[in-house]
Amino acid sequence: FKWNIKLYLPSDDTLLLIDSINGYSGFSALEIGVGSGTVCTKLKNNFDFVVGVDIDIEAIRYCRNNIKSQITWICCDIVSCITGKFDLIVSNPPYLPNEKGFDIKDNTIYGGKNGVEMTIKFIQDSLSLLKRDGKLMIIVSSIGMMNELDKFIMHNKLEKKIINEKKLFFEILYVYEILKKCV
Repeated sequence: FKWNIKLYLPSDDTLLLIDSINGYSGFSALEIGVGSGTVCTKLKNNFDFVVGVDIDIEAIRYCRNNIKSQITWICCDIVSCITGKFDLIVSNPPYLPNEKGFDIKDNTIYGGKNGVEMTIKFIQDSLSLLKRDGKLMIIVSSIGMMNELDKFIMHNKLEKKIINEKKLFFEILYVYEILKKCV
């Protein structure tokens, strides 16, 4: 049996995220949007309990059948069916702007009109799943409306730190580490 699916295969953004998680460890980690499962596999090296979620059932089937690590694979929209608390939550969400009149409808790469709408939703939905000292790591692109994302981060009293970046010919990819401010 062979699936004819379009997986989000590892590219510059995924490889940058994998490089960025090297120094992180703990008990539990969650990846939102697993694609081919490459990031979850790397997380399993440093975390005891790893959960990978994706809205695409075919991506989840692929991971279940091809990755032999003890990772929990769940099909759901962002984190709609996830409970518990995690030391680290990571995501490479869709981040390219899909400007008005653009016909391509690829939800794996387009993150809304300004390119940050999905990123904001991923952050918003994930915050309640972070442990008290947990961290959220997310890929963002310089071609998205970064000021909108920064406003959201400030408004929600979050801290942001750029922990990695990669210059490409048309954009700069950043890995943000986001955490709740201690009050």
